[in-house]
Amino acid sequence: MAGEVRFDVFEVDLRAGELRKEGRRLRLQEQPFRVLFLLLERAGGVVTREELREKLWPANTFVDFDHGLNSAVARLREALRDSADKPRFIETVAKRGYRFIAPLYTAGPLSPTVGSQPSLLKKTSLKSRNSGKIWIATMVCLAVFCAIAIWALHRPGSDAQLAKIEVVPMVGLRGFQATPSFSPEGTLVAFRQSDGANNTGIYASVVGGEKSIQLTKGSGDCCPTWSPDGREIAFSRYGDNVLSIFTIPALGGTERRLYRGPVSMGGGLSWSRDGKFLAFSESSGGSPTRSTIAVLSFADSSSRVLTFPPPASFDHSPVYSPDGAQLAFIRSTVAGVSNDIFVMPANGGPAKRLTFDNRPIMGPPTWTADGRELIFSSNRGAAVGLWRVSAAGSDPRPVAGPVGEAEWPSIPSKGNNTLLVYERSLSKYDVWRLELKDPRHHERAPSALVSEKGDKMRPELSPDGKKIAFESNRLGFWDIWTCDVNLAACDQVTSLHGTAGRARWSPDGRSIAFEFHPRERSEIYIAEVPGGMPHLVPTITGADNLSPSWSSDGRWLYFASKRGSEAFQIWRIPAQGGSPTRLTNNGGISPVESSDGRFLYYCKFEQGGIWRMPVGGGDETEVLSDVEGGAWPNWALSPEGIYFLPSRKFPKATIEFFEFATGKTFPIWRLEREVGWGLGLSRDGKSIVYLQNEFAESDIMLVKNFR
Repeated sequence: MAGEVRFDVFEVDLRAGELRKEGRRLRLQEQPFRVLFLLLERAGGVVTREELREKLWPANTFVDFDHGLNSAVARLREALRDSADKPRFIETVAKRGYRFIAPLYTAGPLSPTVGSQPSLLKKTSLKSRNSGKIWIATMVCLAVFCAIAIWALHRPGSDAQLAKIEVVPMVGLRGFQATPSFSPEGTLVAFRQSDGANNTGIYASVVGGEKSIQLTKGSGDCCPTWSPDGREIAFSRYGDNVLSIFTIPALGGTERRLYRGPVSMGGGLSWSRDGKFLAFSESSGGSPTRSTIAVLSFADSSSRVLTFPPPASFDHSPVYSPDGAQLAFIRSTVAGVSNDIFVMPANGGPAKRLTFDNRPIMGPPTWTADGRELIFSSNRGAAVGLWRVSAAGSDPRPVAGPVGEAEWPSIPSKGNNTLLVYERSLSKYDVWRLELKDPRHHERAPSALVSEKGDKMRPELSPDGKKIAFESNRLGFWDIWTCDVNLAACDQVTSLHGTAGRARWSPDGRSIAFEFHPRERSEIYIAEVPGGMPHLVPTITGADNLSPSWSSDGRWLYFASKRGSEAFQIWRIPAQGGSPTRLTNNGGISPVESSDGRFLYYCKFEQGGIWRMPVGGGDETEVLSDVEGGAWPNWALSPEGIYFLPSRKFPKATIEFFEFATGKTFPIWRLEREVGWGLGLSRDGKSIVYLQNEFAESDIMLVKNFR
């Protein structure tokens, strides 16, 4: 193969290991590039999964091959803007492997490749071709040899390291293990354990040991962190909208409460290196939607605020550097989707922003033992994985080794600096449908409606009941999808490489309104279905605009908006564009207009409850109190009442019906498994759709030979 190959608008420099689009270099990780190299090497032919395994993951490498390859192909397709369902470049050959299907060209005057053999020369006379046959063959072989040799030598350190990395489960307990934290010397790991029974609380386990010790028994216990001498563990306890912080001896003993206050958004604790303070996320002004980084004194239990986030943002997940001189933390928007890492002096001062992704970050970051880098979990590369960024500032790079949904990483602050632990979580929520005989009673037991791969949220049936829209991360990013309820054929509505959600059908079923998070703030978009390009609906500049819904006649779009430190309020705007009009004064989110067009129903983000006001303006009244603000998508409006999932009964719940005529609540169906986020109702009132967890697990994974 020649040293440079072209296809469509892309160029691949095999010698430099670079992928370029119209001359501009694209960021592509090592494993996806190697997949591309192997596919180009045999363009037009099938490269089997076993061949890819032999080439990319040697026999002595301990990784989840299937997930690793799927992730590499997904990231390669993302870079090429390719689709698995309608491929232009990389075709999936079922149960076998992959095939590169686009025509190839070599550098210089463009000439198409036939099969896997590139046409390297312009047309010449037959005599010239025959006389140069040996020379051409020699040069082609030499080019192939050079390209392979250069690629084999490219980043040799990374390949050598990857071959030595070992990734193994840390503990073998039942249930869920999460939020791991390494002891300073790297000999113990504390974590949160939950199995739905008595074995719930903070545990500690010896690295390489067989048994784990239960330290606490609180169902709301979370997020342990070690004292600098390794003798104590601090942890959070959540319950009844109250955050408490405790310490306990590392091998078990009496708990000591240090702090009690209102619950804040975000979490995570970090013990200062001198042992005098504990950094945590403290509620600002008593509001759960505002939090700052504060330090708690062990001497007198007083707290002092260190950060002052801008309006509509909150700070959380603080982590002290190994030398105690710096403090890293995460700053998020109130919508919770846009997150980035900041670092500041440990005693306070200006904060420096290290990442600029505006993407979800799962759990606090962790410092490398030398204090030069931070490791963090993010889906900035589509699939959730671990990334590293310099504390002085740099472009984030992927971390080699961890596989699966890697979250909440931790590294020993001293001692063994070749170890890393992280939380690996796997879950799958499916869309279920419950048929109704009448508003108070179900017709028959529910059945799974959509069970394709990936998580799903907030399902919404089309007006004719033939399709269902929802958000899913089946290809890495959260996008809007639709499925035919009878044929189970699914289409991807958006491919915006960000976080899209809260899909709402227009009354005529031709368009879907949804929220999207392109940067720090969320915006309202509309896409025609099928096949329409999503377009922005200008609403309120500089605010979080989300949770759209249509008026019953399709002329208006309702949405919730929040700017600065103000509460979310309900607005509406003409569906074809125009000036927005504010409707509420006392807060509101998740608006829904009644079918007769007379009333507007909505939740309140901080206060909770379902409220009602006249569409034309007027006083508001609370209709139903049993829906918390954080569960605002978990209800659906009918002419006769409200179907909802009571917040008090999570994680397992009963779908209930609040009847307007009597003011009474009736149970409809008790879910057998954990409920997901979102509840929808068909326009004819005969079908309810909801999310139910098909499987979920969370393990603590240990990475050996980490660098």
